[in-house]
Amino acid sequence: MQLKRCARLGLAAATVLLTTVTLAGPAAAAGPAENWAQDGYGAGHTFYNPGESVINSGTIKKLKTRWTVTPKAAVDSCPLDPVAPVVVGGRMFVLEPDGNGVGAYDTKTGKKLWSYFAGYLEATGLAVSGDTVVVTDVACYSNSNYDSNVIALDAATGEERWSSLTGWTTDTVVVDAGTVAVSGYCGVCDGEENGVQAFRLSDGASLWSRPNAVLAGPVSAGGRILLAGTTSPYTQAVSISTGIGTWTTGLRYAAGAADPARPQFYVSNTAGLRALATTSGKTLWTVKNESGELSTDGRRVYVASAGRINAYDAVKGKPLWTRALKTPGHLVRAGGLLYATSGTSLMVLAPTSGKTIRTFGTATDHVVLAGGRLFVTNGRTVRTYTP
Repeated sequence: MQLKRCARLGLAAATVLLTTVTLAGPAAAAGPAENWAQDGYGAGHTFYNPGESVINSGTIKKLKTRWTVTPKAAVDSCPLDPVAPVVVGGRMFVLEPDGNGVGAYDTKTGKKLWSYFAGYLEATGLAVSGDTVVVTDVACYSNSNYDSNVIALDAATGEERWSSLTGWTTDTVVVDAGTVAVSGYCGVCDGEENGVQAFRLSDGASLWSRPNAVLAGPVSAGGRILLAGTTSPYTQAVSISTGIGTWTTGLRYAAGAADPARPQFYVSNTAGLRALATTSGKTLWTVKNESGELSTDGRRVYVASAGRINAYDAVKGKPLWTRALKTPGHLVRAGGLLYATSGTSLMVLAPTSGKTIRTFGTATDHVVLAGGRLFVTNGRTVRTYTP
């Protein structure tokens, strides 16, 4: 696909700014290393943080709000779809409507550390790998320009390291094995309306691209991602860094997660939920008519769908328990607990049974646990809790 490079209007910039922060009591003592680097925790998209130990069954009822932050929205800014904050190295990174960019905040105090402004572009995706923040954007005021930029920022300062162009408007991104893979749509690319492209994380060099396919999900298992065909039904496992395939099936799947303990993908289609071997694509087990948001801790697979949460054995797919819950979503496993939103409430459940341990707060969009802190979002507002 021949790309025409379009210069970004206005100069994107990083500045150190302060923002309005509401503090609620002293910051908690230092916890474990903070790491929630991508939407879904990591490249496996498991929504499971195995390193969280501070917030657990013994401390969950002691949580108190420490600070809240609501990024300012400019009148002329593009509308931003809420994405999960990412938390790495004592910093929380969020998309900000004012300037259509990214903001970094101190996780202990909520103080803003820096902002990156993308000008007329709309930042749509966010991930962190090492000391690099990866941002994807779109030209939000154009009906004919479907190009997207993939941008790398210095996590400590917000300074731009590189910016690369892809010809498809990015809607999915995953970072793994030193590579950024994105996919999206182009309304003026006849015959190549969808596509996937991969960039080297260190310098933004384009490594490979594939037209007429998309990422089956923001999921990578040890550097292996799944592509789904858009003009013919197939799913193929390929190396994220080379694009070379290892296996292909004639069925089109959506990828939900990669198991953190064993080599298997969790995928779904109209037939239901399946576990596939990452190395061969072999079907390991199937749960018919099951689909929805999921989380997995390597022992169980938790699925939110149709007014309930179902838990399955990760090895054999055997049903373990069911919990009726109004509009369940945003499942997260951490610290021996299972979190789920239900309506405007945040539910804390026992992962072994689904029984309620605590109900509190307002969380309608995202739930993140890292470094002994619970981050929940409601629209643009991020609220942080510690014991």
